[in-house]
Order: sequence, then C-alpha cells, then structure tokens
Amino acid sequence: MRYPWCVATILLASFCLAQDQPPKPESGARELFYSGTAPKDTLPPPSAKPAAAPTTSAKAVPPAPSTGAMNLGLRYTLLLVGKSGVGGQVTDPERNFRKGDCVAVNLESNRSGYLYVLARESSGDWSPLFPEAGAQQENNRIDPGQVVRVPKHSCFEIEDPPGAETLFVVLSRNPRDIDDLAESIKNPGEKTNLAVNHVAQQFGTRELSYRAVVNSEPAAAPPASAATTPPATAAPKTAPKKAPEHAVYVVSGSDKPASTLVTKVEIRHQ
Repeated sequence: MRYPWCVATILLASFCLAQDQPPKPESGARELFYSGTAPKDTLPPPSAKPAAAPTTSAKAVPPAPSTGAMNLGLRYTLLLVGKSGVGGQVTDPERNFRKGDCVAVNLESNRSGYLYVLARESSGDWSPLFPEAGAQQENNRIDPGQVVRVPKHSCFEIEDPPGAETLFVVLSRNPRDIDDLAESIKNPGEKTNLAVNHVAQQFGTRELSYRAVVNSEPAAAPPASAATTPPATAAPKTAPKKAPEHAVYVVSGSDKPASTLVTKVEIRHQ
C-alpha cells in the first residue's frame, strides 16, 4: 500500500506544534509517562456536546467533571515491516529508512482517551489514518496497555524523493475539545486542514516533555516452578538477554491536568 506524500524537513523525534524548533529531549519524559499511568477509566462519549447555557428561568446545570489528567502522555515506536506487510520489528527512532522499506507506527497512551492520526499528503492536505475516513462507528478509544498500530493492516512504503513522512497525532480525554477534527475525518477535505490547524493552535503547548529512549530492558523471565528443581549436574544458566527499547515519549509536563495532547511524528528517509 503506497502513500505518496510530500517531503518535509527531516526530523524524527516528535515535537510541539507551537514551536518553530523542536524542544530538546528531557530526561524525565519516560518517568512522567509511567508515573502518570492509571487504569482504564470512564470518558465522555464521543457524541457528548457541551450543555446549553441556562436561561434565567431554567435551573443552572452543574458543569461536567474535568476529564483532564496529570502527565497525560504518548509513547510511540517505529516498526520496520517485511514484504508481507504484517508484523514488524521495532527499530531505532533515529533510523534513516531507504526506498522500498515499509514502516508502521505503534502508539500507546498512559491514560484512557480518544486517538486521532492523520497523514500529510503530497498536496499538503491531511488525510485520516485512524479512525479511517467514513468509519463513523469505529471505536478510536485507546486505554493504558493497549497498542494501536498505524496503518492498521499495512505499512508506509518509502519512496523517492528523500525526506520525511509526517503524521499528526492527537490524544484527547475530552472529545468536545476536538469535535471539529472528529467531524472532518468523516468527510476529509479542506475542512480537515482547517480542523488540524485549529487543534494545533489550541493545544500546541510548550509544556510537553520529550525523550527518545534507546536503552536495554530486561526480557521477561519464565515463571519459576516450585515443583521442580534443576539437577545438580545441570550447566549454569546464563542471564536472559536484554532487548533494546527504541521509543519516543511525549508527555504533558504541566502542573495542571491536561485534556488533550498534540504532537507530530516524522519518519525520515534517504
């Protein structure tokens, strides 16, 4: 599946939309992501609309409880996908892909929310990837521990000319914050561009923490069995190999709860 998009400035790490230059990585982003993690919780339904202002004769309606969350965050990894178009191996976020490579993105959140992913086309327009255009009933909710792959059943095939493929990613706890974006995805076009610009201006905050992590995480050890013991002559077991973690963390570092998180992901290639 091919996605012929325009060439953008080469930059892999996610960055804040309100800044002209990407912020420098902060060592606490990964820690903030996990410290802000919470179990699946209740969210306003996507069809929820703000309550109408009460008239002088009507009883005042109490405001809806805040859906903001401290240290609201996203974690993403890039996958190098084989010719089959399925599966994929997590790869270094600094990797410079080549023509013919096929790439997908795994997205995770530390809180329940609604996820939106759009791609910039060669024309400069934004086209929806998740949820798909016209899929009005598709559930685009994401919960902690859940991984969303984009594209869902394929990958981005790298083509000439060299440059970068740009994704626009939004995580919202409150669907009302991005109601225009959600509506424009149903019938993408010029309204989608306007909605993207509006969301970028409204939620492109400078209070985001970023960190690209490339380190080692211990592999999960097999469960121990109390009923069996290794024979005395058994050779000593070697320590389990550590799998490298290649991930980028984008977290709200504000001292106030955040309801919406906006970032860009760029896949560079030569």
